[in-house]
Amino acid sequence: MEDNTHICCQSVQITDVGCVRELNEDSLYSGDGLWLVADGMGGHACGEVASQLAAETISSEFLQAGDLSQAIQKAHKQIIKAGEEGQGQSGMGTTVVALAANAKSYQIAWVGDSRAYLWDHKKKSLSQLTEDHSLIVRLINSGLISAEEAKSHPQRHMITQCLGSVEIGDVKVDTLEAQWLPGQSILLCSDGLSDDVSEAEISKVLGNSDSVEQKMVQLVELAKAAGGKDNISAILVESPIQFEPGLWEKIKALFSKYK
Repeated sequence: MEDNTHICCQSVQITDVGCVRELNEDSLYSGDGLWLVADGMGGHACGEVASQLAAETISSEFLQAGDLSQAIQKAHKQIIKAGEEGQGQSGMGTTVVALAANAKSYQIAWVGDSRAYLWDHKKKSLSQLTEDHSLIVRLINSGLISAEEAKSHPQRHMITQCLGSVEIGDVKVDTLEAQWLPGQSILLCSDGLSDDVSEAEISKVLGNSDSVEQKMVQLVELAKAAGGKDNISAILVESPIQFEPGLWEKIKALFSKYK
């Protein structure tokens, strides 16, 4: 991103241990034009250490140099190094999805299956911005299974890369950039939300008239009602660009002055 001017996007974050796990291994960061969700790997030792290291390293490196991909790559190596030195354990890992934004545009970067969705309030539409780094996505893209078959596939939770994987020298950080439009919001979340709450359900919650805080609580409650098998974490970041009033709104505002 060319302009790293810090902005004050409205955002709300939430995290919950869920209904099954005893420990919350997710870590979140919000501040200075950067937001991220890191999902410590439940099947790996010390996932909470890996996710916290990711959040700390990515935020520190990005705020110093402004390169989100490089900051994530640095976090990958830092997690491996920490495990080798006895902080946590060797083999610990985490996924991550991060959003960096300025007053006009944003960049998203990710590794693993934590996701980013774009919500358009005007169109009442939700679209997934990220593509999971997972075995299921590879199978679907290669035509070996259908999206419907993927829902019950025994290996649907297997990811192909994560930060901290000792088998990978450099992770492949996928990125995208776009311009903000009025009425948009970006939802970052761990798979504890996206696995148990459908896009239709997310859209229904984001499109209701409740406060942003209430919407986030509702999303967590939906995930828990579906079983809450994993930790549930999400951040909702709203576009810094406000709606321009239409002609009718301008006329109403003009006449209201004379009431």
